[in-house]
Amino acid sequence: MSDAAYPYPGAGDPDSMAVRDPGTSPAVLADIAARRWDLHSAIVAHPRVYPELRNWIAQVNPDGAQAPWIGSPTPSPAPAPARRRGIGWWFAGCGCLALVALVVIGIMLLGGLGAALSSDDGDRQRGGTQTSVPADPGAGDDPLGAFEAEREAYYELVAQLDGNPAAPLVTHEDVFRRYEERAASEGLTSFSAETLAQQARELREQLQQSIAEAEKRRVNNSGTLTEDIVDQAGEGFIDIRWDAASACPSSDEEGWRTSACVTKEDSLTVRLLPEKEFSSDWEKRMLVVHELAHVYQRADGTRFEDRNGHADRLVEQGLFQGDLEKMADCYALTYHDEWSLSRGDVEIGYGYVCGESERKAIREWAADVDAPLPG
Repeated sequence: MSDAAYPYPGAGDPDSMAVRDPGTSPAVLADIAARRWDLHSAIVAHPRVYPELRNWIAQVNPDGAQAPWIGSPTPSPAPAPARRRGIGWWFAGCGCLALVALVVIGIMLLGGLGAALSSDDGDRQRGGTQTSVPADPGAGDDPLGAFEAEREAYYELVAQLDGNPAAPLVTHEDVFRRYEERAASEGLTSFSAETLAQQARELREQLQQSIAEAEKRRVNNSGTLTEDIVDQAGEGFIDIRWDAASACPSSDEEGWRTSACVTKEDSLTVRLLPEKEFSSDWEKRMLVVHELAHVYQRADGTRFEDRNGHADRLVEQGLFQGDLEKMADCYALTYHDEWSLSRGDVEIGYGYVCGESERKAIREWAADVDAPLPG
């Protein structure tokens, strides 16, 4: 039915991510200017330097306020070269001196600023007096302001999934909690705060897109019984595909076939065989609800740092014969108030019919994870 290994999406540590050029950040330029006076001339020439920082460098280090020399002040005329073809000559024709100068500045900035980023010298002191670099007015006084704005927007979106059993898989609140912990830590640099804000924005945009897609998906476009069950269960946040023949692992048992699954790679999609492959509506209902139980199990585990959800704890205690698949059978039986996994010559699931005590545990678990359960 479904693979027992659960995927849990996450994100990297803000301090370990190397996805942005730090030289493009005004806040990072200010940090470097305070520590590395030898790089002031390169900082002044940087396209992202803000006026207040340039003026501050001119006041405290006049020599450093001069941008690097980028060309000869008295170029001598030269005879026109013969016309040639090729990309190298195209560059020369466009002004190779300016190109070389830009490359020199780029090397200075990438090399010098990269070294400054790895330095841990603290604030630069000049003449016994600690220097104070003016903040970028465009960034605001609070470097975490952008993160807080994203945080507020994110939780407004999360509120739209209140009571949805798939919410932990959609919102990735476990990831966002790590961002919040990092934002609250001491010694957070401006660059780290900016990185956190970027990560929070990406997660918020991803959630916004998921909500928009769910709005379209919650309508039963196929008009099928199986899609209707899935749409009602997840309000559009759980998808359904009829591609089990290619997407699900095949059964190793003779006489059995894999009719449905939830794959490791996509915990929010129920995969089935085409409806014409099933013998009755009873079979469709039982299989779909069994697979939905796996979605809820995975969402349950996502709520906990160790990924050990309440469902895992129940099977660890020996309920459902210690098997999450048989727990999914029990959820389907409890949901439909059935006492058999077979009808005629058709048998589904894993052959375990749970008793009343385990059905009571299923009801309590379903209430805890907001899983739908009639009656």
